[in-house]
Amino acid sequence: MKKFALMIVVAIAGITQGVAQSLGAKAGYNYASLSGKTVQESDVKALSGFYGGLFLTLPLGDVLSIQPELLYSREGAKWKYTAAGVSSEKQFKFDYLNVPVMAQVNLGRLTLEAGPQFGFLVGKPEVSYVIGNQTSSTKVEKDAYASFDFAVGAGLALHLTDHLFLNARYTHSLTNAFDKNNTSLRNANISRDNDFKNSVLSFGLGVKF
Repeated sequence: MKKFALMIVVAIAGITQGVAQSLGAKAGYNYASLSGKTVQESDVKALSGFYGGLFLTLPLGDVLSIQPELLYSREGAKWKYTAAGVSSEKQFKFDYLNVPVMAQVNLGRLTLEAGPQFGFLVGKPEVSYVIGNQTSSTKVEKDAYASFDFAVGAGLALHLTDHLFLNARYTHSLTNAFDKNNTSLRNANISRDNDFKNSVLSFGLGVKF
């Protein structure tokens, strides 16, 4: 899948070779969560994260363009669990190298966008445990998590100047963030299905060079 995503970016760059291109950078805030079915005592909450990286805008005319991106993204979720009147919290933090490929419609200062995203888990996920006022964190082996994440995204950009813009995007995964054969979520009494999709609402600022 990594080779497939790379082939798509290279093919787009080849097709649009010779046309005007805009290289830029973007960064911002992630409001990330995981959608899926939990046990009755457990509840999923959103987690604050961040993203940042580069993009290349490839015009296909006056209105349409393609924008492949390379973004580092912190995602995940919080699980709140209550048993026998005692509440505890567990935070899952995933780091992805994402490759969105957005088709864009340019409407003056406003740009609408939608397209697929190819994500690759990097490093070891971090799990934090919060019980009362005490917090502890640990890096866990990647075997419990899916190394590849396929998602679709849609959003818009508001161009403040010819070089500066604000961007908002919602991305939802179509693949499971966890390894289906791993029983860690069931053992932790979080979920019996072990099937959760990444869900991320992003707000950021971008600049075209």
